[in-house]
Amino acid sequence: MKSAIQLHIIGIKSAFTVLSEGKFLLFFIPGTLIGLFFWTISIFTETVASSFSFLESIPIIGSYLLSGVKGTFGIVNYIMDQLFVFFILTLLSPFNSILSEKMDSSITGKTYPFDFFNVISSIIRMICIVFIAVILELIVLGMYWIISRILGFHLLDQMAFFCIAAFFYGLSFYDYSLERDQLSVLKSLKFTFFNFPIVLLTGSIFLAIYYIPVIGVIISPVITVLISTYIYLQINVSTLNSTAA
Repeated sequence: MKSAIQLHIIGIKSAFTVLSEGKFLLFFIPGTLIGLFFWTISIFTETVASSFSFLESIPIIGSYLLSGVKGTFGIVNYIMDQLFVFFILTLLSPFNSILSEKMDSSITGKTYPFDFFNVISSIIRMICIVFIAVILELIVLGMYWIISRILGFHLLDQMAFFCIAAFFYGLSFYDYSLERDQLSVLKSLKFTFFNFPIVLLTGSIFLAIYYIPVIGVIISPVITVLISTYIYLQINVSTLNSTAA
């Protein structure tokens, strides 16, 4: 079996090849619309926050008041950022699921007829997956936080938080293919933990693209779905069968 890095190199090449051929470009539209909505909110909050700059001119307490306002709006922006990722994984799940099917079809030749009930099922399943992933992520983060405070691993915090988030995002993207193969949520989780390095690297690529200014929020879901679908199909059958047992 190819290594996780080799699979991703080939997967990235495959994703950009199909996009360069003009395939699947319409799938950037839903992400663009949601991106515009959140950018509008972000610009609005930044504008409101900057309007409080006069507080700094207040003697003695001005700087403290301004710092508090900036901190509050910083929290608001962070929450909106997390909500956007949630929207990517839930509201975009029908589009991502269809995109994954089309990528699968272009590689294997299989056909997947449109089914409205599958769309509804995809949304419900993804909400379930995201809920489970968030709970597990919070548990792992909590465990890391306790251990890091005891052992003094503070310098590793940012790296650890990134890797934990990346793994659970990767889990969500592989579930489109796992659902198509009719694996239960439990077996989906088993598959992703069994293929931990691959899922972690896929999630890391998603986050790396996501944080590209302006276009990252639009292109990251589409590119990650294409990569994860390709890699899923390349993983040997014995691995899949062992997790489905």
